[in-house]
Amino acid sequence: MGGAPSYAIDLMDFFLVPLLAFQIRDFLQGTRRPRFFPGISAWWLGLTAVGVVSIVLGTYRSFGMMEVVRMLKLWLLLFVVVNECVRERHFHHAAVAMALAVVMQVGVGYVQFALKRELGLQALGEPAPEAVNGANLGVYGTWGSVFRIGGLMGHPNLLSAYLAMQMPIFIALIFTGYALRWKLFYGAVTAAGIGALILTLSRSGWIAFAVALSLLLVLMVTHPKLRFRHVRLKIATVTGVVLACLMAAPMIVSRFTQSQSGALDFRGEWVKVAFKMVLEKPIFGFGLNSFVYNVVPYAPYSVPKMFDMFGEHFPVVHNIYMIVWSEQGTVGLLLFLGLHVNLAWIAIANLRNAVSDKVYMASLGALCGMVAVMVDGMASFYLRVPASARTFFIVVALIVAARYWNNAQIAARAATGARNIQQPEGAIQCRS
Repeated sequence: MGGAPSYAIDLMDFFLVPLLAFQIRDFLQGTRRPRFFPGISAWWLGLTAVGVVSIVLGTYRSFGMMEVVRMLKLWLLLFVVVNECVRERHFHHAAVAMALAVVMQVGVGYVQFALKRELGLQALGEPAPEAVNGANLGVYGTWGSVFRIGGLMGHPNLLSAYLAMQMPIFIALIFTGYALRWKLFYGAVTAAGIGALILTLSRSGWIAFAVALSLLLVLMVTHPKLRFRHVRLKIATVTGVVLACLMAAPMIVSRFTQSQSGALDFRGEWVKVAFKMVLEKPIFGFGLNSFVYNVVPYAPYSVPKMFDMFGEHFPVVHNIYMIVWSEQGTVGLLLFLGLHVNLAWIAIANLRNAVSDKVYMASLGALCGMVAVMVDGMASFYLRVPASARTFFIVVALIVAARYWNNAQIAARAATGARNIQQPEGAIQCRS
């Protein structure tokens, strides 16, 4: 666990750094005003600052520094994406890129399932053989009973959370003024994604997607400007999802009713352990990225038993909120929750002020995707894995960028007169 991989140069850095350089150039030339989004930055950088304090005053300084580097790189990614999405077509480019990434992940996952083994792509993020075997064995407790796909996300549970976060965006974009070819594209990506999500056999991913999809449909039905738009398409979407669930019902029911109880028991047990740690140091916690090094005195097992059960690598609690709370205390937890509440508030503001249906629905889908990760976080640490956390920050960047874009469009209309501003294709035109 931790941000050790963030010390490396990632493939995305070859895109991120040049984009940042161009943004700095434009700022120095006076052609760009950076969007620092102070509210969002304050929450995340405040959480990072708590980590810096634990580095200065704590015991496990090098491990804390790994996480601080990871958190700063995530903030930089958020900054760059927000400052790149300044036109409607930029949101389209981002959505298509995200969809193609899902196509790649799903494609690899289907090949894994067809061959019932990993493909040797660990350098690109594929789960290691021992992780694949452990994930498969942990379902029903027998070898060869199932095979769970992980794509290039490192673990089936991470792939499931990734898909649960991405697919609400593509579903939302189907209900826009996009040309038919794009709607078919997003529909095909969603259908393939749902199939792959089922093959991950991740209960938390299934529940997270169900919550996100339900929220998306509720918002599209209750919003006054969306209620009577694309009614037949909404019915077709719900019907398609229901049919997919019915087709996979035997697998889903077996997963919920016949799975080993060990995974759930472990999660519940380690949540109790983490809470004991919180009670010990409730204000600032034990220090960033130090859970596994402080867990032994609070675990219900002796040290030899811990090594027998887990080997040399003790597990972290599978709950992102308890990780933050135990490592960074109540101060850190409040900052972490504040970030999500602030993002939700921005997304709700986007619902009230919509100029383009493409930007509007991208923001709405991103909100539902964020909720999916929040739900999944009750049983996982998706946001602590560097690669998967980057996908989350790209998604939430769309929410923030949409807010800036909407405000800019509304200000331009107010300054020059609505009749002189060309309406984007499919504009919703609502300010309620």
